[in-house]
Amino acid sequence: MKRIICATLMLLFACTTTVSAHTGLSNSSPAGGEDITEDVYEIVLEFNTKIESTSTVKVFDENREEITISTTQVNENVMTGGFVSPLDNGTYTVEWKIIGTDGHPIEGTYSFIVSQVELEEPSGIEAKQEPSVVPKEETIDEPVEQSMEDSSKIASNDVLVVILIILFTVAGGTFGWIIGRRQK
Repeated sequence: MKRIICATLMLLFACTTTVSAHTGLSNSSPAGGEDITEDVYEIVLEFNTKIESTSTVKVFDENREEITISTTQVNENVMTGGFVSPLDNGTYTVEWKIIGTDGHPIEGTYSFIVSQVELEEPSGIEAKQEPSVVPKEETIDEPVEQSMEDSSKIASNDVLVVILIILFTVAGGTFGWIIGRRQK
């Protein structure tokens, strides 16, 4: 009987698999660390799987003031946020929060810089136009993805494995008990 239970448990542990892939940011426009020299009217975040419509994105300037996003749309695995007016020069931080198809809430941040060359108006006919110099700010390397999982949730795969272990153990014990009774 001990052999049957041991064989059942060994077979059970040998055949279990765990899948722990989570949804993550696969592409963004503007991209993390990018230095943009054009007008930025929207932010586009693309994830590696479908995301829930309750997902959110926020954009903050270098003073941690939130930039108003006029429209946010989620279509399959792409989230788009549009601005009322183009972003001014400066460093911006994007914070996104999503729920992927695996059901886990995930959030992340990244930064980008807008540095457009501003044209000066000539003050007179013979005014000499000098190119304006925009100081470049240093970017801080931040991770593109930071996953946050709710530790109180048990993945459905783990629950299934526990239930199968209990069932196989009970079945193996019952089978061994029946064989032992027949041999007596």
